[in-house]
Amino acid sequence: MVESLGASTQGVLVSWTRSEEGVPTDHDPAAVRRVLLREAAAHVGHGLLFGFGYLPSRHRPERARDIHTVVFVHGLAANRSGFFPLQLYLAAKGLNRQYAYNHSSAGSIESLAIDLKQHLDRQVKGGRISLVAHSLGGLICRVYLQMLGEARRVDSLVTISTPHLGSHASAWLPTRLGTQLRPGGPFLEHLNGLEPPEGVHCVSFGASEDKIVLPPEHSFPAFGEHHLLHGRGHVDILFSPRLFRLVNAAVTTGVS
Repeated sequence: MVESLGASTQGVLVSWTRSEEGVPTDHDPAAVRRVLLREAAAHVGHGLLFGFGYLPSRHRPERARDIHTVVFVHGLAANRSGFFPLQLYLAAKGLNRQYAYNHSSAGSIESLAIDLKQHLDRQVKGGRISLVAHSLGGLICRVYLQMLGEARRVDSLVTISTPHLGSHASAWLPTRLGTQLRPGGPFLEHLNGLEPPEGVHCVSFGASEDKIVLPPEHSFPAFGEHHLLHGRGHVDILFSPRLFRLVNAAVTTGVS
């Protein structure tokens, strides 16, 4: 199921109400407050989990053809702790083989994709892979699939609040990564001009109240399924029970 995108985001703050059909419309200060409070609570929750993201992973490499591993790739200036709630949900649904690691968030997106490849070559030596990525992690995964030729071992790609078409907020990031995230820039023009990853089931999730991916519609590439979660922010979306259910469906669809 593909959801409609609803109203366009304009500026840094957009207010929403809900019509009888449940679609957000403008001019509801109470709704804005609820969204901001929920996003603030998500940042607090992520902050409380952050230190645990540096604890050693329990993942152990296993070489077998019939295993399925869910791999998590975090975003800029984050670590694997942001996925802890989603990982617990997926484990409760029977997806116990998971691998999440911490990348440096420095250098270029291409170098981070090479780092991902090297980690997976060592840590996931057999079977099939589902990639679940937040924010910058989604672009790292796309380079891994579309430029490094690793689609052959991947069943699904799930991206969450990833700036597939860039973000105007990147103007505040004076680094090479910030330059690569500029809408219409050469990196994204090249990446989005490539063929979609062959044989990979691709699902992208965006947050209607995302203030990092601006506008939120830039969370969707030109291929795959698109879902916009209304009333959610860039970090808050990682705590959404609805997202948990949809991600579970995405990573268990078409698994070889």
